[in-house]
Parts: sequence; structure tokens; C-alpha cells
Amino acid sequence: MELVKSKENDFLDLVISSVRPSNSFLRLTERNRKSLKEIINYLTDLHNKNVIDEKQFSELVTLACSNFIENEVEFRISKSINKRINYFFEKL
Repeated sequence: MELVKSKENDFLDLVISSVRPSNSFLRLTERNRKSLKEIINYLTDLHNKNVIDEKQFSELVTLACSNFIENEVEFRISKSINKRINYFFEKL
């Protein structure tokens, strides 16, 4: 019986360590911001060189910003869920 309990504790420790919040969310958020900045700069260059017109520029910037917001929301929800899972397993 002790062996089963020991294995159960080992399993719970493994699960807790796998969902523990880390700097990965912070890195993803920084990468998301950097990506937005790069795409805006690229679109601005295209617009300044008259490769794309004002309407295309506006629509592409809107699309880039909506992708940025979607990623940020996803990161924050994932972070919150991981915190809750971690809290749940620590209370077991």
C-alpha cells in the first residue's frame, strides 16, 4: 500500500511541475509584441514605397492588431488556467 501511495505522490509532483507557471508566458508575450512591431514596420515600408495603398495598409494593420490581441488573450487565459490547475494539485 505504501508503494502505491508513493507512486501516487510522485505522479502528482510530476503533474504539478508540468503545469507550474514559468517565464514561457512572458517570453511569448514579448515575442508577440516584437512580432507586431516588425509587421507594422514592414507594412509602413510597403505603404511608403507605394506598394500597397491606404485601404490595404489600414486593413492589414487592423488584421495584425487583431492577431496580436487574440494571442494576448490566449496567453492570459492559458496562464490563468495553469495557475488554477497548479493550485488544485497543490491542495491534493
